[in-house]
Amino acid sequence: MESFCACVGLSMRQIRFRFDGQPINEADTPAQLEMEDEDTIDVFQQQTGGEC
Repeated sequence: MESFCACVGLSMRQIRFRFDGQPINEADTPAQLEMEDEDTIDVFQQQTGGEC
């Protein structure tokens, strides 16, 4: 997760990771998440504001 953030130039506070719709914590392992080969992790950039 830290490597991804460094690669895209964002901090861990700005990014959210999800697997099968569930949030991924820094301490989670692929085994705990029951991940298999070719599974995909979704990455979202947190946005603030949007209120008119």
